[in-house]
Amino acid sequence: MTGEHLQQLLAVLGAEPAERYEALRWRLVRLFTWERCGEPEALADEALDRLARRVTEGEAIERLESYLFGIARMLLREEAARAVRQRTKLAEFSREQMRLSLPASDELAERLRRCLESLEPEQRRIVLAYYDGSPRERLASELGLQLNALRNRALRLREKLEKCVMIHRNASLEKEDR
Repeated sequence: MTGEHLQQLLAVLGAEPAERYEALRWRLVRLFTWERCGEPEALADEALDRLARRVTEGEAIERLESYLFGIARMLLREEAARAVRQRTKLAEFSREQMRLSLPASDELAERLRRCLESLEPEQRRIVLAYYDGSPRERLASELGLQLNALRNRALRLREKLEKCVMIHRNASLEKEDR
């Protein structure tokens, strides 16, 4: 917040502006703490900064506190979206770590080949066609399925293959332990 923004905000806060500013800031900190935000003080400062910018821009604000807590609600939504993005990135990182911890590609390919052979011919055709890069709409049409139904079927088959590969992995680990 610039000095000009602060001065204009203090001017609209009325009598005893410094005390009112601190009281509002404290209420915001409590709100963000209550909502379990990572940095409640920083978010309170950001809310007050945004309010100060709006005041400086000449925006007509009838009920200052209500407006400020509206800004706080928007910040809470932004924080929630940021948390979702962070969880998604962490999940991607975790999947990548799992991928890197898989066995050598020849061994993995052999396990996958065995698991694919264990599928029924139609299931094997679906999973191979779905993941080979060909247009999925065409595959769905050939099978007489909606695209979402094809996605669900491919997902279930992939999960079945992953489970099978892990079972073969565990079995080979048990053999190594003997």
